Amino acid sequence: MRIHKINQNYLFGAGGVMLAGILGAMLFPAMPEGAHAEDVSQSAGTKVNLTVQPVIAVSAADNAVSVDVTPTQGGKFEKNATTLSVSTNNETGYSLYLSTANGESTLASLNPSVMNTIGAVSGTVEESDFGDNTWGYNLSEGTPSGNLTYQAVPRDSTVQRGFGSEGPTASDTYTLTFGTKVNTSLPSGTYSNQVVVSVVANPGYIVDYFNGISTMQEMTTEVCETAAANETARLRDTRDNKLYWVAKLKDGNCWMTQNLDLDLSTDTALTPDDSDVSADWTPAMSTQTTLTSGDFSDSNGVRSFDSGMYVNNSLTSWTNCNYTSGTCSNWTKVEDETDGTKMVAMSEPRDDGIIIDGNTYDAHYLAGNYYQWNAATAGTGESATLGGTNVTDSICPKGWKLPTSNNSNFGSFGGLTTAYGIGSNSDGANSLRKSPSYFIPAGHVLSGSLLYAGDYGFYWSSTAYSSNSLAYYLSFSQSGVFPSGTGYTGSLGFSVRCLAR
Repeated sequence: MRIHKINQNYLFGAGGVMLAGILGAMLFPAMPEGAHAEDVSQSAGTKVNLTVQPVIAVSAADNAVSVDVTPTQGGKFEKNATTLSVSTNNETGYSLYLSTANGESTLASLNPSVMNTIGAVSGTVEESDFGDNTWGYNLSEGTPSGNLTYQAVPRDSTVQRGFGSEGPTASDTYTLTFGTKVNTSLPSGTYSNQVVVSVVANPGYIVDYFNGISTMQEMTTEVCETAAANETARLRDTRDNKLYWVAKLKDGNCWMTQNLDLDLSTDTALTPDDSDVSADWTPAMSTQTTLTSGDFSDSNGVRSFDSGMYVNNSLTSWTNCNYTSGTCSNWTKVEDETDGTKMVAMSEPRDDGIIIDGNTYDAHYLAGNYYQWNAATAGTGESATLGGTNVTDSICPKGWKLPTSNNSNFGSFGGLTTAYGIGSNSDGANSLRKSPSYFIPAGHVLSGSLLYAGDYGFYWSSTAYSSNSLAYYLSFSQSGVFPSGTGYTGSLGFSVRCLAR
């Protein structure tokens, strides 16, 4: 992997404060230079192969940016900025990182006899709220305006932006602004640190995983069986063109590693050609569709609930809330992106807690839709009158099905948790939320209200409990994991995960 660095200086004077920075661009491993042709003795003629190398570049508009501060007794704020330009032809885009080079967050005087430092701001502050003798940075797309917000430069390399390219190339511009507030208690002189800005190419999508299939509906028993453990891909659901992460997990099954987000409609039939149904199935009436609000009290109802695109943005928080109210710090609403251009490329493992980067997100943590059991089973749950019966149909894509429950057999929630040694304790719950399974505590819907989001996760199985109004399910919370939860009323809206047959 080649690393290219461009030296840049950022100066704060004020008796001055100087901040020196280094910009670095990480490139993909070098590929063979140029293009090459291969002569083939065939009747079709000559075969020509053209190799285009992936590249990425970063540059700054100015070699030196100075900020001169004349302190006042009450403290004076000053700022200055440079423009960063990033370009790449990498199909999956790039991530931009920022850190201090020496692992310190302060600016130290270049005069060895001066022990005073300029400390980093605490949290996120606006220009008007800077403390005396503190400094911070702002990184904005394009040209920012108004009263900017600042934060401390990270001590360790931390992602600031993660972008997938919106076409064959990407060319983006950022403004990196440094601000400081100084009062007369600080000795005059020059104060410095180094800031490293790195741009790293995102991993490419490896299309030959799972025999190179690109859609959910192309998954077969043979494809899953021949896949290696931990193979991962993003596949498109042909029913609505939404993209899902899938992986071959340790239990030997291929699982969706994000929640199903299929909307139900009286205008759209699920067919054996695209769905896990034995015959065409369509919700029969307008109340049997995907709702944004409404009554979920009918135990045999065929309804789903979609409150929009929300992502659970914390791996450590267990906060009980209703994210649709807009007051939950551990949930973020994102744009409806069916083409995946704002999904962060897969990186294994995602135990680093990076879920939201700028305006991109890790799709593993999307809440998806919530389904009544009879909806999740494509209407077949209503005929399951005996406890322990596994229904035959579901709203999963063709080639996929609902997991069974009530045991640790192959193709069940219990089989998955057993394979990973996930016990019914808090450690097991934390493991379930991370790579490679990515189950999230999305809560459930009751009578049109979302409850326990961020605190509990509920996932339907295909297994009836005692009658068609009750079903087994996976549940987990901070206190533990229960892969064979006893029967819960089917009128509740739970999340859905599918596995390959």
